[in-house]
Amino acid sequence: MPFIAIENLHFTYPSRDTPTLRGINATVASGDFVLLTGPTGCGKSTFLRTINGLIPHSSAGTLSGNVRLNGKNVAQQPLAVTCQQVGLLFQNPDEQLFCTRVEDEIAFGLENLCISPEHIAPRIDEALAQVGLHGFRERRISELSGGEKQRVALACFCAMQPQVLLLDEPTSHLDLRGTRDILDIVKRLNTDLGITTILATHRTAEIAPLCNRVWLMHEGELCLDKPKDEAFTEPEPYHRLGVQVPVGEPSWTRCTPVEEPSRFQKSLSPLLTLRSVSFRYPNTDIPALKPISYKVCRGEVVAIMGANGSGKTTLIHLMAGLLRPSDGELSIADKRVTGKKRHKLYQLAGKVGIVFQNPALLLQAETVADEVAFGPKNLKLAGEPLQTLVTDTLARFDLDRLATEAPYSLSRGQRQRVAVAANFSLYPELFLLDEPTTGQDAQHLHQLMGELCEEIKRENRSLIFTTHDAQLTLNYADRVLLLREGELVFDGIPDIAFAEGELLSQLNLV
Repeated sequence: MPFIAIENLHFTYPSRDTPTLRGINATVASGDFVLLTGPTGCGKSTFLRTINGLIPHSSAGTLSGNVRLNGKNVAQQPLAVTCQQVGLLFQNPDEQLFCTRVEDEIAFGLENLCISPEHIAPRIDEALAQVGLHGFRERRISELSGGEKQRVALACFCAMQPQVLLLDEPTSHLDLRGTRDILDIVKRLNTDLGITTILATHRTAEIAPLCNRVWLMHEGELCLDKPKDEAFTEPEPYHRLGVQVPVGEPSWTRCTPVEEPSRFQKSLSPLLTLRSVSFRYPNTDIPALKPISYKVCRGEVVAIMGANGSGKTTLIHLMAGLLRPSDGELSIADKRVTGKKRHKLYQLAGKVGIVFQNPALLLQAETVADEVAFGPKNLKLAGEPLQTLVTDTLARFDLDRLATEAPYSLSRGQRQRVAVAANFSLYPELFLLDEPTTGQDAQHLHQLMGELCEEIKRENRSLIFTTHDAQLTLNYADRVLLLREGELVFDGIPDIAFAEGELLSQLNLV
């Protein structure tokens, strides 16, 4: 009997006419490590949720077919039972962290398993050590970076040691060294403890050496199910779907880097200026950002890179006016915004647009089309001009067929494109994008960044994005800012930055 058996599995969300999962059949042996990949929106996250019982127990919709674990139908046994056997690490760690402190978060699951207090403490220490978070027991989760939160979520499963571990894009928030550390942990859990592992990702090159089986999904169907040794012998199915292949790459991923002629010319007017800007979070001794000074000119595309916790997101939030500097001055289009109170941030509408690491924080409309129209409507655009803008923006970001869908019914990558489109429709002078690779397959990421960069250059606006992806920076950025522990340690051309091997190693970028 297979350890996990999936039999003719279908699932349709209430807000959709077409099924998200279509007749999936597969088996998983105990101790397998399965790589699950496919283009954005193909159904990977939904598939994982049927295996751990969140569908149908905690999600409305129509389910048919069976998922059996050790012969037991997951849909017919209590979710509390399945959760002791199957752990699911979400794509967005904020969706599964409930407590205020790291220690309490890891203890939460163990307490629900009625483990005695004297055994809980050592398990917490061991789990934190496994994910590289020594000394984090007392840290507040709200003060952690996205990558640190992902490690905490994984530490919870390290402590509970389930029979099956499902992971949904677990490395999307991590720098390269953090990615290797997490994957080493996952592999040890699989090989040393025998935990059956299914990992969904777009970054197949990182996972291929670890897995023994590969699943490729497309439009809710499992179109490939093979042992790893056979799965990548023919790259055409992956290329056709815009999915990364460990051996070779499709032509559209080999982008020509942005040319470097006029970006540093003094004749270009600065759009953004920071003068000795620093920031310290309340009740902390160490500054999140040390005094930083730089200018971003109109027409520039700037990447911000650095290890998890280096201050990238804090810097983005300062530029958006969501945080106020502890010291220093920040100006946009020669207008000082440092002293603006939060209730006056509406004055930046139309000037600054931001897309967070978690795009769900920006989405609130009933449909994708309404989401794109929301900002322009509030800026008094109406009638045919509004409809034309919405139609063009949806097409630009490959969202036409999703126009009537509810944003929260979409995949993480699709929600991110919706958030980008909604901000783009306001035509901000300064566009801020935090980790654009999260949840995106290679083809959609190339399309998204290509559209943004082309428009930014044409309209003489500016784009600033944070990333751990060196290739993304080389392909699209005119300039890169490297951060280390809140300090700006490099500001210049990407080709020069990536020639500094020792510096990149210190920043966890190689």
